[in-house]
Amino acid sequence: MNLDAYFNRIGYTGSQDASLETLQQLHLLHPQAIPFENLSSFVAQGDANSVSLDPEAVFDKLVVNGRGGYCFEQNLLFAEILTALGFEVSTHAARVIWRGVEKSQAPRTHMLLKISLDGSSYIADVGFGGLTMTAPILLDSGSEQTSPHEKFRITSEDEPDTYTISALLGDTWKSMYVFDLSSQQAADYELANYYVSTHCKSPFVNNLIVARPFKNGRHALMNNSYAKYTRDGQKIEKEISDKEELLSLLKDIFKIRLEGALDNESLGKKLDAIAAQ
Repeated sequence: MNLDAYFNRIGYTGSQDASLETLQQLHLLHPQAIPFENLSSFVAQGDANSVSLDPEAVFDKLVVNGRGGYCFEQNLLFAEILTALGFEVSTHAARVIWRGVEKSQAPRTHMLLKISLDGSSYIADVGFGGLTMTAPILLDSGSEQTSPHEKFRITSEDEPDTYTISALLGDTWKSMYVFDLSSQQAADYELANYYVSTHCKSPFVNNLIVARPFKNGRHALMNNSYAKYTRDGQKIEKEISDKEELLSLLKDIFKIRLEGALDNESLGKKLDAIAAQ
């Protein structure tokens, strides 16, 4: 890991010690600089359309080439960076229940991190789409925790070492995913990633999904539907019916470097189809 290149990418100039303050600052800056996006699987690139989880390839894509990625890429990169800084990091898998899916029916298609620090455990996650956390959350069941954006809480499930993480949206707690602390291997993520990035029913193959928090809110794009959420509760929505406007959003609002990183002809066709919806 080229730490200087990563720090430059996210605009970090602070300490490189393995402290809670360092973790908090990196967790805040990372998702604001490196957006959540699924362009590679949506445009259907690469060998069998599968997104690479090779650490060097992920670093090149997200740091060197100015792209973003989804949970496996984002949290793999963040784990590598934190480990290089001396943090004790473990990776874990989660069942996404964000859209009301029963946990017994949800596959383990999400990756998150646990950071052991000064006798406490924190959950870090820089890759959950439009609700990507901007701070690590203490693994303390039931307590309401404040972040630079939403409030979060972690509640215990009936199974041992199994938890649900939720976000407070307005006056409602919305469950995001269920996870446990069982160890995961690289092969576990490869299998889930292959499904997410290639299967004909995967939402990441069939939809354009892009998100990025900023200091005072969040940007989100689902196909041709763009929304800007502010921290004071305002929501601005807009349907995009022009390919050039979509390209402008990707580059200017979501900070994705498109030049040389994608098959522009294929991307153009995809964006034309979205704009025509």
